[in-house]
Amino acid sequence: MKARLDEVMEKRRSIRTLERDSRITRETVEKAIGLARHAPSAYNAQTSRLVVLMNEEHGKFWDIAEKELRLVTPPDAFARTQKKLDGFRGGNGTVLFYEDAAETEKLKQDFPLYADKFDAWAQHNNAILEYAVWLAFAEREIASSLQHYNPLVDADAAKEWDIPESWVLVAQMPFGRAAEEPGLRTFKPLDEIVKFYG
Repeated sequence: MKARLDEVMEKRRSIRTLERDSRITRETVEKAIGLARHAPSAYNAQTSRLVVLMNEEHGKFWDIAEKELRLVTPPDAFARTQKKLDGFRGGNGTVLFYEDAAETEKLKQDFPLYADKFDAWAQHNNAILEYAVWLAFAEREIASSLQHYNPLVDADAAKEWDIPESWVLVAQMPFGRAAEEPGLRTFKPLDEIVKFYG
């Protein structure tokens, strides 16, 4: 039986220490992403693009991230970074989330009245898709988190996986089986963040 939406939303957490799980197959990931395509986008433009890296390709991505981070992180502070990267690397794969800037530029031309809004809307589109994938993963007991190692990794990733020039990397989502228990989440009181009228 499928989990209820409220249960899935509560189950979704940022899991940074991952392990491989043989039950997480390409088919499982494809089904989750297929479902996430139902996420809305401005003008239904669907400008977001995904690259799914699994097995050795997934490891290559985190090798790129490690190489770039070693260049900018003081050596005496790298142990913490290494632990994080190893936690991501331990999983089954990573989803790279991109925005196709060429598609966004076309929307600006087609709808000039809103041309100054489409860059922001593209980020909104991507964020909604990221969350939809995250929820679809959580519903399937796939642990994940959202990371942002761009722009450090952009050039090497584009070269390694033949990414079109117009695609702009937005975020990375490593996934696998949870190898840690998430901490207790706390929330600001609702009345601090929401105003109701009427």
